[in-house]
Amino acid sequence: MGIAVLYGSSRKNGNTERLARLLVEGLDVDPIYLTDYRIDPIVDYRHTKPGPYPEDDYRQLLKRVLKQDTLVFAVPIYWYGLPGSLKRFIDRWSQSLRENREDFLAGLSETKAYVIAIGGDEPHVKGQPLIQQFQYIFDFVGIQFAAHVIGRGNRPGDIEQDARALAAIQDIRTQLEADR
Repeated sequence: MGIAVLYGSSRKNGNTERLARLLVEGLDVDPIYLTDYRIDPIVDYRHTKPGPYPEDDYRQLLKRVLKQDTLVFAVPIYWYGLPGSLKRFIDRWSQSLRENREDFLAGLSETKAYVIAIGGDEPHVKGQPLIQQFQYIFDFVGIQFAAHVIGRGNRPGDIEQDARALAAIQDIRTQLEADR
């Protein structure tokens, strides 16, 4: 078991990725850059005759995620919410719940999750609804929400000036190392 880092940014090596790398440097990590994969929107069959789900990269990514005991969601705060690539991936969890609810939930039940969220527009205030959204998602599927960090950054490298976020990452890193 290890750590999967789900990078939700549309930009490589941005502030969110930099902070996440500080967290997991030297640890056994499966980095998942969601924008490198095709994840189609969910097809909602709740009130219609079931049909085929999209044939894309979702199942492959889900297998990688379910192998891990720790998930790190590294997300920029885009328009005060989840980035689209991560939203699509999580939306597709509805598919997994319909296909094999018990196995899907069992695969997440022993999982810890951490959220790293970076924004430029008062992120400590305006990022709170995003953190609450993650809490609701994790509660629904049985993931333990271990901790979160909200950082301030807009231009590449800004996060290195956020002493509060850097200190919080070090605290979480200490937790992760103790769990290994």
